[in-house]
Amino acid sequence: MKLFQFQKSFQIFTGVKFAILILTLIAIASSIGSVIEQEEALSFYQTNYPVNQPLFGFLTWEGIIFCGFDHIYRTWWFFGLLFFLVCSLLSCTITRQFPIFTTSKEYFFRQRKKSFLILPFSVQFKNFVYLKETLLTKLQDFHFYLYQKGKFLYGYKGLIGRISPMLVHFSLILILSGSFLSALNNFKAQEILPKGELFHIQNPVQIGWFTSLPTMASRMNDFWVEYEKNRIHQFYSNLSILDPFGNEVANQTISVNNPFHFQHLDFYQSDWNLLGIRFQDLKTQKIYESPFFPLEKSSKSWITWIPNSEENFSLVFDQFQNIFLLYDTKGNFVELKNLGEFVDSNFLVLDLLPATGLQIKYDPSIFIIYFGFGILMITACLSYLPYTQIWVFHQAKNCWLAGTTNRGKIAFEIEFENLIRMIEKKIATSSFQIEDKKT
Repeated sequence: MKLFQFQKSFQIFTGVKFAILILTLIAIASSIGSVIEQEEALSFYQTNYPVNQPLFGFLTWEGIIFCGFDHIYRTWWFFGLLFFLVCSLLSCTITRQFPIFTTSKEYFFRQRKKSFLILPFSVQFKNFVYLKETLLTKLQDFHFYLYQKGKFLYGYKGLIGRISPMLVHFSLILILSGSFLSALNNFKAQEILPKGELFHIQNPVQIGWFTSLPTMASRMNDFWVEYEKNRIHQFYSNLSILDPFGNEVANQTISVNNPFHFQHLDFYQSDWNLLGIRFQDLKTQKIYESPFFPLEKSSKSWITWIPNSEENFSLVFDQFQNIFLLYDTKGNFVELKNLGEFVDSNFLVLDLLPATGLQIKYDPSIFIIYFGFGILMITACLSYLPYTQIWVFHQAKNCWLAGTTNRGKIAFEIEFENLIRMIEKKIATSSFQIEDKKT
């Protein structure tokens, strides 16, 4: 009675149409989130989605900000869709799948001829000695769980096929719950760090509602670039995690697609840059640093100046290489130089000042999502296993055999036919033996 009242109260959630509607809305929202850039600055949307030139004739930055399309996966209405989907999965599991599973474990015997005839697979045999024992042995070979009561016999197999749909729903709920927790407790930060710099995480570009930035210290030990055929093949950063006393706790060299994992923190190599050069004034033996300025038409080319009382020199660097182009005050090319060489008799270029770009992510709920997907892949395959039932009813002269399955009907039909042929063979052998005794 209580189950019936629960089903009636949550009938709207248990319907397939409601679940399809929610899934469709989630799919549409995810598609919008894939098309419109997420978590960008307001100026980005104002530039790319201006009011005077709306995208598709209606999409402007004002509508994007108002609807939350700039951060879809953290909006209240997207969380609402996830909540309703969880409610649909839970109510369907409790009111439909769990009763089916409970009923599947129970045994019941068919005692009438009509109950056998309505089944998709049924046959009537002429009874003979040891037929019941023969059927029991053969059904056990087919891995049926058997129940016997007098003249009645019932068996089933493939119960895992009844459990798996519930586990599929459980895995989906895990994934949705992990996504919800991830939106509440996560952050993503971007840091540009010179070589040898100590730093704390302090430039988040995305942060959850209940997230606090960690206070641990880190150090960028080194940065270098690997070339292949005069092109950048890979760039590396050596990173150390420090305790409050400055002692190294962990160390790893990271590269693109090879992050550093430490206590739910993931350090990714995202970019690099050159900040300037270090040079020495040979007259005073002092060391100076001069900043780089990027060239407009090249993303990885820089220019800097070395001031001199006699003449100012311009130095142009391309990529992270040990060579540079030297120009005089009038912009005339002088010569190609290497690091460690003299610009003139007064200045010596010592070293470049590189900086690495790190993307730092914190998401302790990612394990829940991965675990949910793992269960989903396994249970989705197991849910296709057939659940098969079979009944036997003995009479004085005849024996009824019938069965049904929810999947794999062709395979069960072959199995059922093999069982029939085996019984017919036994009947023929038994009849031959009886006639031989009479003669």
